[in-house]
Amino acid sequence: MNIDGATAVIYAELGFAPPLARGLFVLSRSIGILAHAWEESQQGRRNKGPMPPSILPAYLGPPDDVRGSEG
Repeated sequence: MNIDGATAVIYAELGFAPPLARGLFVLSRSIGILAHAWEESQQGRRNKGPMPPSILPAYLGPPDDVRGSEG
């Protein structure tokens, strides 16, 4: 069992309704993501995540068929 399963058991034992427990789970994850983003921005690093195709770097190496298989 992971921490999410353990917190679900705790919420159930405390009498929280399942939809409220789900909301608490999402809220706690959201706070963690925001804290991580804040730390990254304070250290001058880029927050990694999905990038729009318009800003993806272009691959400039040899074509796939020239490289051959990797494994």
